[in-house]
Amino acid sequence: MNDDAIFHAIRARLAAAGIAGEWATPDRPGYLAAGKGAYIVLIRLDQAIEVDAAPLGGNTLPAGTYLYAGSAWGPGGIAARIKRHFRPDKKLHWHVDRLTVQACALAAIAVPDGNECDLVRRLLAMEGIRTALDGFGSTDCRTCRSHLLSLG
Repeated sequence: MNDDAIFHAIRARLAAAGIAGEWATPDRPGYLAAGKGAYIVLIRLDQAIEVDAAPLGGNTLPAGTYLYAGSAWGPGGIAARIKRHFRPDKKLHWHVDRLTVQACALAAIAVPDGNECDLVRRLLAMEGIRTALDGFGSTDCRTCRSHLLSLG
């Protein structure tokens, strides 16, 4: 299955679970409002990568499809954050940056006024989605094991 078909299937599953919003890809950023809220980045890795971000060092993520839930409450809101995730030439700041710069394909859904932890809970309730790496993207979260999930 190619990346477009995989992303289309994931979009349909998210819509069926009531997770709706505006979709964007690096080549089709569309119109993303500058509003604040949450988002999900779909990340396809065509090869395993070593996650060397402290305190997660020494972990390998296998090739596959991942979902990262994040929030954007600062200047520029969701649009600015998603566009940053799509940029290949960024300073590696967040855990997810280590994945997005090595991804073979990316897409994202903006969820205005959404909450990243609520998105994680809703995603984990879906069949075939599980925590990918404990602590990833959630070092400041008191409720989620991880904000990075995998499709398996």
